[in-house]
Amino acid sequence: MKKDPQVILFDDFEDLNWYKKFWKNMPEFLQEDLTPMQSVLIHFENEDDREKFSKLINQKITSKTKSVWYPEADVASVSNIRYIDEE
Repeated sequence: MKKDPQVILFDDFEDLNWYKKFWKNMPEFLQEDLTPMQSVLIHFENEDDREKFSKLINQKITSKTKSVWYPEADVASVSNIRYIDEE
């Protein structure tokens, strides 16, 4: 039997189902898989090589760039999105 994830997080609570009353009538949320199909680590011997590659893919790459999507992706920030009950 699979263990309820809430039990793992809150194993010291007496009532392990306390959270369920807050989840009633909540909208369904399905998270689509946004992971890349493949990732490739690219090494540059010098800044000039990095700049040439940057121009080749038409994206800005700096010494602080950790990753890029190709083609360039419109990555949206969702940290400011909230669910509000209008009732």
